[in-house]
Amino acid sequence: MDRRVFQRWFQTAFCLCLGGLLLSHNALAQRIKPTGVFLTDSIEVGKPVYFSLSVRHKPETEVFFPDSTFDFSPFEIISKRSFISSTDQRGSLDSAVYHLVSFDVSRMQQLRLPVFVFQKKDCTAVFTQPDSVFLVKSNRVDLKKKPVLAEETGLAPLSREFNFSVLIGSIALIIGVVGSIYWVFGHDIYKQWQLLKLQRRHLEYVRSFNRLMRSAREKNNIKDAEKAIIIWKNYLERLEKKPFATYTTREIMDNMPDDELAEALKNMDSIVYGQGKTGNMDVYLEVLKTGATRLYRRKRRFVLDSPVV
Repeated sequence: MDRRVFQRWFQTAFCLCLGGLLLSHNALAQRIKPTGVFLTDSIEVGKPVYFSLSVRHKPETEVFFPDSTFDFSPFEIISKRSFISSTDQRGSLDSAVYHLVSFDVSRMQQLRLPVFVFQKKDCTAVFTQPDSVFLVKSNRVDLKKKPVLAEETGLAPLSREFNFSVLIGSIALIIGVVGSIYWVFGHDIYKQWQLLKLQRRHLEYVRSFNRLMRSAREKNNIKDAEKAIIIWKNYLERLEKKPFATYTTREIMDNMPDDELAEALKNMDSIVYGQGKTGNMDVYLEVLKTGATRLYRRKRRFVLDSPVV
C-alpha cells in the first residue's frame, strides 16, 4: 500500500511541475509578441528582399534572434544586420533586418521567424505571425514557350583598348637593341661624337675669325682685330680647357711655346694697345689662325688615339 501511494504522489507532483512549466512558457509567449514583416509586398526570382524582425521585452529578459544557421525556407539568407537595443518606459526594443533571396516560383511565399527567449536552463522560441510576399513574373522564363532566335547581322562597335603588353615589349626590345649596339660600337660612337663636336666648334671659330680678319684688313679696323683676338682666345680656352681668355701674352706663351706665335701676339698687342703700325696686321692674324688650327688637329689626333674608358 505504501508503495502505491508513493507512486501516485510522485506522478501527481511530476504532472503539476510539467503543467506549471508549460503554463510559464505559454505565459511568456503571451507576454512577448515579436513582429516580423517584409519591407516590400512583391519579389522577383533571384532578387533580394528584406525582412524586418523586432521584439519588445522587459530589460532583464534576454532574447536571441535567428542567425545564418536557421532554416529560412523558402528563402535563403544573404546577410543580417542587427541594431542596438533601445530602452524606454515601455521596455527594451531589439530589431534586425534580414537580407534574403528566393528561387522558389510559388505565387505566394510566406515566412515567420522566432525569437529565442532565454530562461534558466533553456530557450523558448516565440514565433511571429506569418507575413507574405507575391512573386512577379518580370524575370521568369516560361519554359512552355519555345524561344525564337532573331538574326543579328549588324556589327557591334568595340572600344579600342591600349595594349600595354605590346608597349612594354617594344620598349624592352628597343632598350635591348640600343644596349647591344652601344656594347659593340659604343667606344667608336663616343669618339665620333667627340670629333663631330670638335669639328663643329672649329668651323664656327674659323667662320667668325675670317669675317673679323677680313674686315680688319679691308677697313684697317683695329676694333675688329681686337675682337678677332678675343674669339681666338675663347676658342683656345674651349679647346685646351685652360683660361686663355684671362691669360696675358706671357702666360699664353708659357702654355704654348711657339716663337712665331709669340712674335705675332706681341705685334698684335703693339697694334691694339700701343698704336703701332697696322701694315702687317692681317699677316699676324693669319699666324694666330694657323696656330689655332694646329692645336685643333693635335686635339683631334689625341681623341682618335686615346682609349675610351
